[in-house]
Amino acid sequence: MSQKTIFSERRPEVPTAGNRLVKSVKKDFAGWGFIGPFMLIYLVFLVWPILQAIGLGFFKIDLLVITDRTFIGLQNYFRMFWGENMEWTLGNMWEWRIAGLLLLIPVFRGWRSKTLSTLESVVYSASLVVIFAGVMGLAPGDGGRWNDSLFWLSFGNTVLFVLLSTPVIVGVGLLLAMALNRPGRWTGVLRTVFFAPYVLSVSVLTLIWAFLLNPQLGLIGTFLEFIGLEPISFLTSPTLAMPAIVIATLWWTVGFNVVLYLAGLQDIDKSLYEAAEIDGASFWQRFRDVTWPGLRRTTLLVMVLQIIASFQIFGQVFIMTRGGPNGATRVSIQHIYESAFRDFNLGYASAMSVFLFLVMIVFSVLQFRFSRDET
Repeated sequence: MSQKTIFSERRPEVPTAGNRLVKSVKKDFAGWGFIGPFMLIYLVFLVWPILQAIGLGFFKIDLLVITDRTFIGLQNYFRMFWGENMEWTLGNMWEWRIAGLLLLIPVFRGWRSKTLSTLESVVYSASLVVIFAGVMGLAPGDGGRWNDSLFWLSFGNTVLFVLLSTPVIVGVGLLLAMALNRPGRWTGVLRTVFFAPYVLSVSVLTLIWAFLLNPQLGLIGTFLEFIGLEPISFLTSPTLAMPAIVIATLWWTVGFNVVLYLAGLQDIDKSLYEAAEIDGASFWQRFRDVTWPGLRRTTLLVMVLQIIASFQIFGQVFIMTRGGPNGATRVSIQHIYESAFRDFNLGYASAMSVFLFLVMIVFSVLQFRFSRDET
């Protein structure tokens, strides 16, 4: 064998782009085989309907004649967001606008702590100022009206439900999980009791609470009469109907948050608590320095899931109050449902669905973004 032949046989093979691609495909083939069926179902039953809804929002479509479509561009969105004789005033929705501008504080804190870059801070701050200081100051003037006043009423009630329900359900879930995170004969029973309502359907939930809140026949009204007080008609009161629905939702869904928090609590290293007790830390100090830092990821997950679920509130409201009294509990999903299946305006309902979807995406992204470095 010649020296030239030996040299050529020993020369290492230089990998080409094609070879690397083939090896990568072979290496990941098993993984793609596992996730392939899920991805197919995900694309067909979730991504494709979302894309269809986005497309339908640009058309005028009668649900009864769904093949007859008329392209109208942004008219459905113009109907949602605008009206006649619009004016800007400083006092319009001032409570909501002040609350929205307070979001500048976490943006500033994120910039100071380097969680947010300067560009991101400027973009978020400018967006908040434009939305809450500018856009939300617009309202119909004398003789004017919104193109769809029910849209704003429904969306405002939805946001109100999110603001009322999210801290209550998350907070109670955390407290119950901390109380149940201990050995004991009755601990497992109590965990089951608190989780059991979560498996009920929304129709069962509403029947139970509609009966409990009935001023003549319900247990709450009977108890108030027993102690000498006048029974309260919660579901027909404009001020008490929404809190009553929040309480019913709390009883129904808090068990799921309890399970998530229990998993997070049991994942915290017990030696940290032992060290804190040796150092003489109080209960509050142990919670602040051990429990809460260990639950940051769990809290982020619970908050995001709860906000998304609260934005989709529908069943409790539709069955218990039908959006009343006087629209005090009317929510966005109810308005979308009625626009599509009562008024047969599928295009407009799709546009509102896209808007609500974008709102939930924005809230979720902001939650993850501001909690990135903390978790």
